Amino acid sequence: MPPSPTTVRLACLGFVFDRHAQAVIRQGAPAGFELAFAERPQDMSEAMLAASEVLLVTAPVTDAMMACAPCLRFIQKWGTGYDKIDTEAARRRGIAVAITAGVNADTIAEHAIALMLATLRRIPLADRALREGRWISGEIRPVGQRLYGKAVGIVGFGNIGRAVARQLRGFDGEVLYFTRRGPVAGELAHGARFVPFEELLAQSDIVTLHCPGGAANAGMIDAAALARMKPGATLVNAARGDLVVEADLVAALRNGRLAGAGLDVFAEEPLRADSPLRGLDNVVLTPHSAGSLMDDVPIMAAHAFRNITAFLGGEALPARDVIVPPAAPRAPVSSKGRDDDTR
Repeated sequence: MPPSPTTVRLACLGFVFDRHAQAVIRQGAPAGFELAFAERPQDMSEAMLAASEVLLVTAPVTDAMMACAPCLRFIQKWGTGYDKIDTEAARRRGIAVAITAGVNADTIAEHAIALMLATLRRIPLADRALREGRWISGEIRPVGQRLYGKAVGIVGFGNIGRAVARQLRGFDGEVLYFTRRGPVAGELAHGARFVPFEELLAQSDIVTLHCPGGAANAGMIDAAALARMKPGATLVNAARGDLVVEADLVAALRNGRLAGAGLDVFAEEPLRADSPLRGLDNVVLTPHSAGSLMDDVPIMAAHAFRNITAFLGGEALPARDVIVPPAAPRAPVSSKGRDDDTR
């Protein structure tokens, strides 16, 4: 049956849209939406892209993709990191872009702290050894550390960075933070203290990254930055893989400059089979899953659909969600037919 004149065609692109998430998203979708899903780029057909008026994405959206999508008017990011969306191309083509600011901040912060604990206590190593029949409590004692009382440096202090600071309160350590915007208002700092980047590296027992990827921050944790870190410190990255020069990190982990690293993101994803990170016992690896909980799917979907329906109805979106504003006010979808002015 052909879609009704009021149907809005929405394509969901990215690895998070597995069959479990699809069921929740379909159930939560407002009336009048025709949904299509593609978990991998190769699953996305040209016809799907060409017909879509809205994209809901974790996958990259390039200028070439936009050129193949003449109906596209709005790109909604699932989450907050939009560095893989060509926002300049979207702006040039009159396509609005929005994020879901703050929706899963506590979930990602919780994962970052889990990586701290797992790395400091060598939990994956202990688990693996025990399953193999080895009792290694004596081997873990000299290399394990506690999180309690440690100085934690947070690089990036948006919704996720602030959530990390808030959740660290119970560990009674010093919390430092750095953001290019400078100190935030006192009550938002959650007891954390602003310091320059170099000072944060030098004073922190644990450095955790929560800033955007992309050209501005790519390679910020390189050999020089690692050399400025406190000897025996731990690095956690649940933000973007391009923030860290992986070859430099591997060298620091091998030579003992760092005690360990907890990584949820990588320069190349999925992580290569021959990555040297796989062979290091002082590294904890997770598959870009910090925000991948079914608990969050209905909340994230509801937020995304609120933005989408507001945009289609010509209503203002929350200011903190807007990355590329609409080029012009949009006519609402009505029973008289869909607004097909794609620019």
